[in-house]
Amino acid sequence: MEKVEKMDQTKAFQERIEIFDDAVRMKKRPKRVPFVTNDAFWRYYDLGYTLSDALMDQQKVEDANIDFQKRYQFDTLLDIGDRNPLIMTRSLGNFEYGIDDVNNTLMLKEQTHFHEDDYDAFVKNPLKTLWENIIPRKYTYFKEGMPLETIQRTLGEFLAYDQAMGKTNKRLAEECGVPPILDSVHGARIYPAFEALYNFLRGMKGLSRDLRKIPEKVLAFNEVYHNVFVKNLIDGITHADTKTSAFTAFTIMLSDNMINPKQFEKFFWPQFKELADKIVETDNTMFVLSEGSFKHVAEYLQELPKGHFCFYVEMDDIFETRKRLPNLCLWGGLPVSLIARGTKQECIDYAKRVIDEVGRDGGLVLCTNKFTSHPKDCNRENLLAVSEFVHQYQ
Repeated sequence: MEKVEKMDQTKAFQERIEIFDDAVRMKKRPKRVPFVTNDAFWRYYDLGYTLSDALMDQQKVEDANIDFQKRYQFDTLLDIGDRNPLIMTRSLGNFEYGIDDVNNTLMLKEQTHFHEDDYDAFVKNPLKTLWENIIPRKYTYFKEGMPLETIQRTLGEFLAYDQAMGKTNKRLAEECGVPPILDSVHGARIYPAFEALYNFLRGMKGLSRDLRKIPEKVLAFNEVYHNVFVKNLIDGITHADTKTSAFTAFTIMLSDNMINPKQFEKFFWPQFKELADKIVETDNTMFVLSEGSFKHVAEYLQELPKGHFCFYVEMDDIFETRKRLPNLCLWGGLPVSLIARGTKQECIDYAKRVIDEVGRDGGLVLCTNKFTSHPKDCNRENLLAVSEFVHQYQ
């Protein structure tokens, strides 16, 4: 019986990879649309955990992923606990994430560990600047004379975290037939230079100021960061005859929300286009975590050829986005407000409309349009009803 069940999960794993490929390739009359989850924390409330349980107990994170998947039958999970690795980061003295179990929130200070006077030093010697300036500011335990036991403990936490993520993906594949969104060994997870500044180094406020005051230094940073940390990853992308994950590559596009189209063309698009060209050249697929709105830069995205790219649609209307960007696979479609407060039939009817109008010729990965993070962001019965409908609707 166990062997038969394992064979069934292997078959389910391959079928799920196939429907993702059909969606991104925009295959006409696909078997069905993929149904995925953008969940961040709601799964833990659904299972009776607190945020502290979820974020500081690796075994509970692992078990929650498996239980959540078995209940709702997703085709992949965007986050399996690797989005907020507090156990790992706190081992090096980073306490910027604050957990509030009373109000069910995770708060994060804007990360501005890269200072304005670091630009010149970074361009001259990026590795030296990171190790001597940036990392010690972000991780307070990392400094000259750091005790050996701290190094050992930190290395242990990093290794344990990596093993836990690997074990979770292995269990999802073997017990649930679910492929990872990206293969941890062969997949390319790439963060463009401008996104690194925006998300991890300068923050929105600092980068906005830099674009007005020292744009030439931002451009110089982009070039050096790209050549030192990103280009090798792009060059390493190759065509694979056998797929082991939903996508070949993963990247983010969040900074476009703070810049205008001309700035997008100057500071973001060149490096992104190099990555996109490589995906097309190697006939691969890529998921772009594009939170916020990107309709103001749609003219650039219209250049991307059909059959390779899937963009997360959060704030933009997905029906208008389909008309505006007919060559892109779209990830989203279900309003969180409807999943949280609508009736089961309303949720099913809306899911049907999205599938019929947005995904009738492929090009749709169905899920909520926003991350579900709070107890009232989702209704269990509605989510179950949509899941059952999607798996049956062809």
